[in-house]
Amino acid sequence: MKKQLEKITNLTLNELLNNKVILPSLYFEKFDYYAKDIEIDLDDENFKNEIENIIVDDFKTIEKYMNSIMSNVSELKEETNNAKNAIINKDINSLNDIYKNMIKLEKEVKRLNNELFIDEETKIFNRKWIYTKFLDEEYLFRNNGVLLLIDVVDYFYVQKEYGELLAKNLIVFIINFINEKFKDEKYNIQIARYFDDKIFVFILEENFKEINNFIINIEKMLSNITLKSNSGLLIKANYKFHYDFFKSADESKKLFEKLLDLSKASS
Repeated sequence: MKKQLEKITNLTLNELLNNKVILPSLYFEKFDYYAKDIEIDLDDENFKNEIENIIVDDFKTIEKYMNSIMSNVSELKEETNNAKNAIINKDINSLNDIYKNMIKLEKEVKRLNNELFIDEETKIFNRKWIYTKFLDEEYLFRNNGVLLLIDVVDYFYVQKEYGELLAKNLIVFIINFINEKFKDEKYNIQIARYFDDKIFVFILEENFKEINNFIINIEKMLSNITLKSNSGLLIKANYKFHYDFFKSADESKKLFEKLLDLSKASS
């Protein structure tokens, strides 16, 4: 049920992305439309209960995250004070213990970040990471680079005809393929799943002409690949690439809208 709810939410957000103002009435109108489109009854008690459980779980996750962060900040402050005293007293053993505790805190923060900012299925960054970590507080780009949108055209068809697992594996394959090819050329990239069927690749390079040629070659290579499932099923999926450069302090909303509009127009 959570997966279905995510699908409705993503379709709704995709539809409303170009609106400068999204009123609750408009959001729920579109949400209702897409729920009916995938044959979900919003008045069904089981569905309502599932939504309530998901909301409660999300709040628990966020509350746990915030409590852990506050606890870690308190521990960090304490360890900092301990370190000052250990340095003054030239206490090497205490400094070693403090160092070990700092490593533990670092690992805990990474684990907490994974809970909030990593896509469960693919283990890459999710949309929360883009807006919370990659962009600044005003959702402006922090760096110069190129944004590549990969639209997996056949994602929902594969999901419907062959199941969730195969659709997930298709996305995972694309992510691994992109990671490998870009890293082979030493490009600095970050990958995030924006919608179920859409992947953002942030390429932190400024040579647009060189990147342009590389992306064209990658798109051709990917389009020529036929995948084979464990059951022997052959899949030759369709992909569409859309990309443009961005500069530090550019508004992310404009670029996201531009690329998503291009994706819609070509579908």
